[in-house]
Amino acid sequence: MSAIPEVQLVRTRAELCAAAGADDAFARLDPPEVLDEAYALGATVGWLRTSITRKPSFTAWGPRLAEFIDALSGAGVLDGLRLGWITVPRSDFAVVGQRFALRAGGDWDWMWTDGMPAVVPGEERLVALDDTRDAAEITAFAARENPRFEGHPGTGQSASWLGVRDEAGDLVACGAIQRLGSGVAHLAGILSAERVRGQGLGRAISAALTRGAVEREGVCTLGMYADNTVARTLYHSLGYRTDKEWASRLVARMTPAATDPGDQPPASAFLTCAMMPGTAACISAYV
Repeated sequence: MSAIPEVQLVRTRAELCAAAGADDAFARLDPPEVLDEAYALGATVGWLRTSITRKPSFTAWGPRLAEFIDALSGAGVLDGLRLGWITVPRSDFAVVGQRFALRAGGDWDWMWTDGMPAVVPGEERLVALDDTRDAAEITAFAARENPRFEGHPGTGQSASWLGVRDEAGDLVACGAIQRLGSGVAHLAGILSAERVRGQGLGRAISAALTRGAVEREGVCTLGMYADNTVARTLYHSLGYRTDKEWASRLVARMTPAATDPGDQPPASAFLTCAMMPGTAACISAYV
C-alpha cells in the first residue's frame, strides 16, 4: 500500500486490471506484466508508460481522475517521476490543463480487435518487406509521403512488414506489426502514397496484418491520430473497437490547481504535433 490515503500501489498488470475493471481492454492488453510507478484510487488508475523513442508518459484514467492526480501531486509522486508526458482521456483534459503547464502534444485513439477481417480487394498485390534490407527505401518513402510516419524501419521495432509496389517496382504502400509493452501485436506504419490513395491499399495491408496477428495470437491493437476520420472509419470497418480516446501533452512543469477553468490554455494550443508517447507507434494511416 502507498503512503497516500486510499491510493494503492499497483505492481502488476493483473492488479491494474482488477482496479480498472475486466472490461477495460487497454488495461488488459497494453501494459507490461510488471509495472513501474503504477497506482490506483478505486477504479481510477495510472502508470508510467515507457517508450523506446520518447520520454515516459504518466497515463491515467477513471472516474476520480482529478482527486487521483491531486493526491499523487500533493505527495510529490508526479514530481518525482520527472514526467515527459501526461496522457488522460480527452473528456478529462481539463483535469491536467488546470494542474500542469503543458507544451505541444496531440490526441489519439487506442483500438483493439479479436476478430479476423475478411479478405479484401488489393491483398493479391501485397509483398513481404524486410525491416533491415528495405529500411532505407521505407524511410525515404515515408519522408516523401507523411512526416508523422512512425513505422521505425531498421530499428527492430517493427516486423511482418507488408507493402505494395507499382509497375516500376517503386514502393507505394506499406505497414507493419510492432509490440506493446505487454508483447501484444500492434498495427503500425500504415501508409499509402498520395497518388494511389483511394485504391484500398491501406485497407488491404491493414486487413492482412490484422488477420495474421489475430490468427496467431488472438488479438491485435492499434493507435491512430484522432484527426484522421478516414482511418477511424477504415479500422472500425475491419472490426476494431475504440477503447480509449486519449489526449497526450508534454509537461513543462507542475502548477497549482487552477480555480478558474479559464486559466487553462485552449486545447488547440497544443495540437502542433500529434504524437503518441508509448511503446509502439501511432498509425500514419494515410490510406
